[in-house]
Amino acid sequence: MILGTASSGFLLPVLLVLSIAQEVTPFSQTATRHLEWIPLQSLVLRQSSHRAATRRRLVLPAARQEKPQTIRWATLQYNDITSMMDEDDQEGDHMMPTDSNGVDGQAAASPFNDHGRHQWNGRKKPRNRNPAMQDPAFLRKRSDQILAAQDTGAMSSRGMKADRKTIHFLLDAWAFSGEVDAAEQAMALLNKMEELSAVDVSILPDVRSYTKVINAISRSAAANSASAHSVDLADQIFDKMNYLHQSGINPTAKPNTFTYTAMVEAHANSGVPGSARHAEQICEVMVQKFLDGNDPDVRPTARAFNAVINAYARIGEYEAAQQAEDLFLRMESVYTSTGLEEVKPNTYNYNSVISAWANCGDERAVEEVLARMEAAYYGGDVEVKPTTVTYNTVIDCYSKNAGEAEDPFSPAADEAGEKAEGVLHRMEQLYNSGENVDAKPNVRSYNSVINVWAKSRSDHGAKRAEEILDLMEQMAAAGDASVRPDVHSFSTVINAWARSQKENKAERALNLLKEMDRLCTDGDERLRPNVVVANAVMNACAFTSGDVPERNRAMEIAHKVFKAMESGAYGHPDQITYGTFLKVCANQMPECSTREQIEGMIFQKCVSAGQVGNLVLQQLRATCSPDKYLHMVGKDIYEDHGMQDLPNEWWCNVVEGKWRRRRNL
Repeated sequence: MILGTASSGFLLPVLLVLSIAQEVTPFSQTATRHLEWIPLQSLVLRQSSHRAATRRRLVLPAARQEKPQTIRWATLQYNDITSMMDEDDQEGDHMMPTDSNGVDGQAAASPFNDHGRHQWNGRKKPRNRNPAMQDPAFLRKRSDQILAAQDTGAMSSRGMKADRKTIHFLLDAWAFSGEVDAAEQAMALLNKMEELSAVDVSILPDVRSYTKVINAISRSAAANSASAHSVDLADQIFDKMNYLHQSGINPTAKPNTFTYTAMVEAHANSGVPGSARHAEQICEVMVQKFLDGNDPDVRPTARAFNAVINAYARIGEYEAAQQAEDLFLRMESVYTSTGLEEVKPNTYNYNSVISAWANCGDERAVEEVLARMEAAYYGGDVEVKPTTVTYNTVIDCYSKNAGEAEDPFSPAADEAGEKAEGVLHRMEQLYNSGENVDAKPNVRSYNSVINVWAKSRSDHGAKRAEEILDLMEQMAAAGDASVRPDVHSFSTVINAWARSQKENKAERALNLLKEMDRLCTDGDERLRPNVVVANAVMNACAFTSGDVPERNRAMEIAHKVFKAMESGAYGHPDQITYGTFLKVCANQMPECSTREQIEGMIFQKCVSAGQVGNLVLQQLRATCSPDKYLHMVGKDIYEDHGMQDLPNEWWCNVVEGKWRRRRNL
């Protein structure tokens, strides 16, 4: 049984309408009370079509495997942990573990060790792990015991070493814990040190104590999008250190290189307007102190410069990218004129400058910086060796400009994709030849190339994207687990088909979803489809064109995926789901009462789920008449309003922003 309009010639299976109406209190009783229930027959999904016949094959090197290391934290006793700390202190006071400097997860060692003996220049340094960093319950328990102690004797009675080292251990752990209250906990411990030092001077905070707290504030700001309050707190601690030193109250609190570096990072990571400029000013103070020779404890570092460069890179504008490159040139100038190893540019610094230009889409500048980096490396400077991160960032730049060509059949439409593939082939050649084993392509490398083709307007962009996915599967089957496709690989190829003008793209998207289901069922949990993947399939349905059977099939697929999401198979529908399904209805159904009924029911489901986000409102404005919009939303369609102007329970579960939605999966 089908419903349709004679004038449109478009037929819509009624079972879709009736299935959507299940378990929903209709938004308009008058709109649905005359519908009779017809049993919903099972919607048998078509078998997956064969993949593209054209597959590139490579001679693959033997897969390299590393045996994972595990630590049973439950078996560690506090005395075992403090003995590990004692070993660290032979080298310095708990060098912090390697950390991301903000560019594609590249590692950067921390400068915060004992008395500034080991200046940081961007190279990794070995350290023993601090177990509390991976055991928040243990960390909170020990911190609470210290905060409750009235004196150092009370700390000793609880089995803890009653000294500065113990609290430093906890300060480091909070800094790297990722807990939302890490900065507050670190401040509380610092205040406790100051309190206890009134009766036991051996626990008086020194430069390391204050610096570790600033570092905790810096990392907390980076992880939790902290406001200007975090920066103000860091500034207050820094000012206090200077006062304690200059007044003679606590000479050991004098800021050093690591303190200044932590302050640079606190400002650079804060995201506060003008933070990059302020971080740059602190970095320049470090340079001037060193050049003037009036403070032997302060030297500029590559890490400090890198934090500022990354702050400018995140802005994503040409002027900011130019400022980032100017800072890099300043580094080179200081190193060339002084020979100071700590400020010598390294791989991380080059990567950050490339990222700055990539974020504003300046391909020429990216290619120029890469050429300089490769020339320096092949000229003998092993510390500027291009890595996988380097080349991945270059590929990302090409995605910024993909899709600019108006004609999908023109050579310009293929330019970005071909450049991206050229970089990928370069990485493969460098690794397979042994010329640069640190340039081995990983899953992100291939995903980034897929993304370039997905964004291109090329007539064969989707086909090329799926061919790369096929290649990844072949390589993984041959033993290279580092390029095994993940959820992002599949979802990007699905998006490539959604953006294409090819026939049967909804069916192709569905086949990819079914393949993910099969692989997950076979044991690959990494490929369990989520709401992002399901939404991408529905998006392909929304933009399907063609004859009536193909558009009916797109509607059928969208409905099947929507019902699966309602059952929790791919995660529960979000505002993107509801907005996309409304778009499917608008694009694949004629204007008729049946479509209005479906839109009303979908909107009621959206209200019940608390997912009436701005995207849903935008789609309703595009498809509904002013009267219908007023009836559903209760607002004038021409009135300026957003989801915040609606009842809170309508949008209480909306997560705005692409990255926040992904973190919410």
